[in-house]
Amino acid sequence: MEGDTPVNEDEQSNQEEEEKVLVETLLLPTVPPKKAKNLDDFIKFGRYTVLVLFLVEFVCLSTLSTMIYMVYAGHNPTILGCGETIFNSSMDHTERCRAYHELHQNNSCKAELSFQFQSIQVEFDLLCEDAVYVKSSTTMQMTGVFLGALVFGQFSDTFGRRFCLMIALSCSAVFTGLSATSTDLFQFNIWRIATGFFAGGITAVQGVYLVENIPVKHRMLVNTIVTWSPNFIIYPIIAYLTHEWRRLAAVSACVNLLGVITLLFCFESPRFLIHKGKIDEARRVLTRIRSFNRDSCENRGQEIEEMLICEQQTYNNAKQKHHTFLTILKNPELLRWTFVLCFGIMTTSLINYGILFNMDSIIGSLYLNNIFFGIIRWGLNIFVGIADYKIKSAGRKVLNTASESANLLCLIFIFVVYYFGLEYSFANSLRIVTILVTAACGQEYLIRIARSYSEYLQVYIAKYITATELYPTSVRNLGCSAQAMFSRIGTIFSTQIFLLSEYHESYPYLALCAFLFVDILMFQLLIPETKGRKLENHIQKRVKKSSGI
Repeated sequence: MEGDTPVNEDEQSNQEEEEKVLVETLLLPTVPPKKAKNLDDFIKFGRYTVLVLFLVEFVCLSTLSTMIYMVYAGHNPTILGCGETIFNSSMDHTERCRAYHELHQNNSCKAELSFQFQSIQVEFDLLCEDAVYVKSSTTMQMTGVFLGALVFGQFSDTFGRRFCLMIALSCSAVFTGLSATSTDLFQFNIWRIATGFFAGGITAVQGVYLVENIPVKHRMLVNTIVTWSPNFIIYPIIAYLTHEWRRLAAVSACVNLLGVITLLFCFESPRFLIHKGKIDEARRVLTRIRSFNRDSCENRGQEIEEMLICEQQTYNNAKQKHHTFLTILKNPELLRWTFVLCFGIMTTSLINYGILFNMDSIIGSLYLNNIFFGIIRWGLNIFVGIADYKIKSAGRKVLNTASESANLLCLIFIFVVYYFGLEYSFANSLRIVTILVTAACGQEYLIRIARSYSEYLQVYIAKYITATELYPTSVRNLGCSAQAMFSRIGTIFSTQIFLLSEYHESYPYLALCAFLFVDILMFQLLIPETKGRKLENHIQKRVKKSSGI
């Protein structure tokens, strides 16, 4: 018939096959493609994690012993008299110094001193106005810490976390021990600046090494338990038992050596090795970690191998670059994060160390004040860590903003009281507010401390954890070392900001209120929430994710 067209059997068969595929596609549920696993999926809390925590504990005690060593070694003694002349107990420090100089110039009498710790001021006779040399020594040591953070931040991203930690801990042990042999203040400064340099290196690397070796869910909890806080309890006990600056330095050197010994049994960060394309070495490290954890699951081993193959392909396809601080400066997203985090950590250190190097001015026992301070802040740290572990909404931004807001309210109250000269009328209120802020922010409990020091370790933890979760592996240590450097800048200038009290006693608190207010706004508005995020290895992935691409 006209109009009938013969149908090709092959075409009919293809049409039937297409219809069959279409029906199956419509009727059967769609199976999503298998998502490639990240290294974080295989980092579990086990025996190796415990070993890393022991290492971090020794490292924390080591760095703390360097950072607050001058609290004890620079302890300012009280001049009781000169020779046979005993001063009136009602005289203040300035009056005692004036009387001592008059008597010393006339008959070269020897100062009679009272001290809780035998510091370099006692041994080298650096009293009254000569004590400024000790304060300058502290500033020089903190400058050394700043330089160490700068150098080791770059070295760690180039040569590895474990290697740099080994160098920094070993050299810190050597120079800390040498400082105990100093015969004058000049030698002491040389050895302590070198000690500070390598301590700065430790601070720039230790946090990154820890975060890269613990599970995602345990980051905050671990960082609130194994931290400086418990060592604020331990170190004053060590200082009390040694009671002299040379012995304290020698014990601190031994602590560094314990860190070196523990590090010998630890491995390089697998994440760093993967980032550097050392896949075979990462495979060996992961195998040894699994063996240490007694993990013999074959399926997990196969999944790890698939992840490593995927990472090898990513490394081969990526444009490998040698990243420096210029990488952060050239990238708008990284630059924004770095500016906000560095400003925040500098503000934290300005407040934190405002009184730390003036502990001799605090009423009560030098040792008990520090122990009590450590107990309070460690307890609060554990509470915050558990809350982070159990409550999903308790993120980094909530922790940072809540802690700093409480601290801001305290500083505003203190500013108002001193601006209007109401410190005596509101003495009890000052004490109550200080105790409340102690509970919220880890502050010291004495009014003298509230006037000079509003410490909040939770803010330190929130900022450092945010940085480690925010930066990709390729620049993570650079970003964290930038924070460490600005933290040291805050330390260097922390005592200087209180020179504003020469104009009015309330002005230092007004300045700190301004810094805190700006920090709260910038952190809340410009930093994304990072809680629960897996760490990225490559800079392109993290920047794209944060930008919503």
